[in-house]
Amino acid sequence: MTGLPAAPPSSLFTPLRIGTFDVRNRLMQAAHSKQYSDRVESARETAYFVRRARGGCALFVAGNHFVHPSGSIRNFEDAFRPESVAANRRMTAAVHREGARILVQLNHHGAQAQPDGPDGPRAVYAPSRLLSPSTGHATRAASRRDIAELVDGWARSAALARDGGFDGVEIHMAHGYLLHQFLSPLYNARTDEYGGDVEGRTRFPREVLRAVRSRVGDDFTVGIRIVANEFHPDGLDAADCRAIIAALRAEARIDFLDLAAGGYHNVHYVFPSSAMPVAWLREEVAAVKAANPDVPVFGVGAAASVEQAAEVVDSGIADMVALTRAQLADPDLARKLAEGRADEIQHCIRLNQGCLGRGSRGLPVTCTVNPVAGRERERGPRAKAASPSDWLVLGGGPAGMRAAIELARDGHRVRLRERAPELGGQLRYAARVPGRESVGLLLADLLRDLRALGVDVRTGVETSAEELQRLPADRVVIATGARSGAVGELAGAGAWAGPPAHEVVDPLDALAHPERLGDRIAVVDADGTAYASGVVLSLLPAVRELHLVTPFETVFPHIGAGYDRGLLLERLDAHGGVVPHVRHRVTSFDGTGVVLRDGFHSAAPHVLESLDAVVAIEPRTAVIPAAAAGAPIVIGDALSPRNIDAAIHEAVELAYRVADEV
Repeated sequence: MTGLPAAPPSSLFTPLRIGTFDVRNRLMQAAHSKQYSDRVESARETAYFVRRARGGCALFVAGNHFVHPSGSIRNFEDAFRPESVAANRRMTAAVHREGARILVQLNHHGAQAQPDGPDGPRAVYAPSRLLSPSTGHATRAASRRDIAELVDGWARSAALARDGGFDGVEIHMAHGYLLHQFLSPLYNARTDEYGGDVEGRTRFPREVLRAVRSRVGDDFTVGIRIVANEFHPDGLDAADCRAIIAALRAEARIDFLDLAAGGYHNVHYVFPSSAMPVAWLREEVAAVKAANPDVPVFGVGAAASVEQAAEVVDSGIADMVALTRAQLADPDLARKLAEGRADEIQHCIRLNQGCLGRGSRGLPVTCTVNPVAGRERERGPRAKAASPSDWLVLGGGPAGMRAAIELARDGHRVRLRERAPELGGQLRYAARVPGRESVGLLLADLLRDLRALGVDVRTGVETSAEELQRLPADRVVIATGARSGAVGELAGAGAWAGPPAHEVVDPLDALAHPERLGDRIAVVDADGTAYASGVVLSLLPAVRELHLVTPFETVFPHIGAGYDRGLLLERLDAHGGVVPHVRHRVTSFDGTGVVLRDGFHSAAPHVLESLDAVVAIEPRTAVIPAAAAGAPIVIGDALSPRNIDAAIHEAVELAYRVADEV
């Protein structure tokens, strides 16, 4: 006995009444589009939800079901189709069998929709004629007739959702989509009864609420997803948003408030990445809850960490905690928290590469750290190896570490060898990039799992051909990573007209000793990926002036799929000393200055003089030690330099292939 009072029990694992139903705990997944279905729900979508329901999640919101053909998108669901009912019943029944509840989000993208839809060209509707911040296309101001048709679309879709077994509907009034556009002065410049003051700008959303409630009745749950702040000087602030919520609640019964922020004018608030604070919406969520104590509030962006989810509920900030990407990364997150196994959580690292990055390219969503996400039907639990083998893994980066972990989990005896003094490979550099510190969570998880599984790890070891022969290994995995490519070796129009005559600085050397570079530098980027932007972001604090030279038509052209490009450009601009030179090649380098030629025309060369250093970022090239040449199993960057997603995916797939060999 310590004599200390017992800690009060957490409310995180207590039931909650939401409208007409109860949930078993306070953990949820907010709506997120996965592109697993086309027009109606699929078995793939069902398997995804069922796996997380088995992991303890209490509530799901099936995201972005469209209420009208003018909003349909390929690989998304249409809520207005009668044929959706049977597919919805199969999915909702499966989720209910696992003890969880599921809502459906009813939406129309409005100005963010493409003018060419799955069934052909169409008008793009918005409150006013404007240029879409998402697509760049001009919109059509919705007429009163258009509005009436859309109101009916929401009501019909809600009725079909009820027939399909959903526990309720969430009307989407956030993220810069159609109903949000009517609410916002950033989009709504109308002078009729649907514009102007709060009463006018809320009229269309209020009509939708009334129509939906009238169609589904009082014994069905109806809530809204709504912005708590637009974070724009000309937009809605937190007080404005609370006033709008009050006006909407005065119109019709709203059973829950699911919060969001921003819009496509600052899309990093819609899809926050690792560069955003973790609890980025905490204050706004708390303010909405304080103003609406009688209705459940879903807290998005409110928890300081997944381990601190209980604090959100216990402190009264919100009634439900949305850990959406966290449960994409670890489908057993809820169960681990409930059972006091937080030290086993596989953490989301918020890079948005495997989830939003793939989705934005029209690919099915998965997860950087959990490549099984979205493939639950094909990639179930693996059985322990009946005849364990001895494995040697060469390389201690993400591919090698994860391969060792997966093989050890299956009962194999695994040795891991790394030539560097520490494990982690380029994860260690990535975790030091400003805004990407969350990569450290992945490194910590991998190190933890290697220890827990008893993998024989040795660092600072160069494995020779002789030692490779001596080690009792049945199989060898090569995961030795990649190094910087040789400057000027690329075929085609690279960043250099040829190999430089004077020495340039390797990016990893620059990251190791940025203080040695000097005050005024040039970075010549022929890579254009997150690797290159990470180098630049890391060097900025150490320099006064950075000339960014690239052969591409824009800086870092391969960044954007994760929705954090705008935030990256803001950070570069905030430094005040970044000077871009796009579509330029280096024709010569004399040790202190570089001569550039504009790729657009044959203008006179441009000279950057009096440089303290030139850093050359070339696409990386694979490293395979001579001792391991010819080894049959090569994964990660040693196979082909790519990203963390590829490294972990190939490590996990290796374990499945080995299990299938039996």
